[in-house]
Amino acid sequence: MPSYVIVGASRGIGYQYLKTLSADPSNIVIGTARTVAPTAAQVASDKLGPNVHIIQGDLDSFSSLSAAAKATSLLTNGVVDYLIVNGAYLSKASQFKLPTDYATDPELFATELNNSMQTNVTGVLYAINAFLPLIRKSSIKKVIVITSGMADTDLVVPTPIKNALPYSISKVAVNMVVAKFAAELIDEGIAFLSLSPGLVDTDAGRADENATEEEKEMTAKLMEEFGKNLQKYSPTFAGPITTEESVRMMLEVVHGLTMKDTGAFLSHKGDKIWV
Repeated sequence: MPSYVIVGASRGIGYQYLKTLSADPSNIVIGTARTVAPTAAQVASDKLGPNVHIIQGDLDSFSSLSAAAKATSLLTNGVVDYLIVNGAYLSKASQFKLPTDYATDPELFATELNNSMQTNVTGVLYAINAFLPLIRKSSIKKVIVITSGMADTDLVVPTPIKNALPYSISKVAVNMVVAKFAAELIDEGIAFLSLSPGLVDTDAGRADENATEEEKEMTAKLMEEFGKNLQKYSPTFAGPITTEESVRMMLEVVHGLTMKDTGAFLSHKGDKIWV
């Protein structure tokens, strides 16, 4: 019975991992959420099955993740085969801002960068170290960190993708965290991977519910421009993919991962084409 831990499973891609993996009753699927009750209620409403377990875990707290690992150990006989670290910080306050926009609000950049680095980099290191003792006991030993193609300068400059600077910086940094873990633990046979989900149709690409009509129109316009730029980069790009499609494709990459590619940064298609 393979065991999967999804760190950051309350919504979007993380929750889709729960849905997809739980379809196989032989899987043990554990999802962490900062607040358990809403996610557990959604799991029950969607009838995901008895092989799904939701436990408390906060990427910003090592003690919380250590407790989550202990709780997981009781459910999996002390072993985790696949650790998928999905949670991330992406704020509407900085998502669509350009680098020069911060000339008039430098404090916002500092705040957004600190928040992004805390969750998207430090939090990932917390999660890996918390669950590593359980991974070490597995015969599969795979650690996957969900990253972004926006960490690739070969995509950012030609496309061009000018926005979301703090988030993008944090994803560049977390790819290095993954590579460093891979380098340190290669002799233990633990395979690490930074994996981009592609451009996925989630709330991250939409304005907040409380946004003004002007803000909603601006967001829609920016996303339309973003899509046109991506078509120049990849002529076959047909728009955002669903969470179901993204997770299905990512799992194919995860299950095919070998030590030959440990520490790599790959797309949901297993290559360097991000959409």
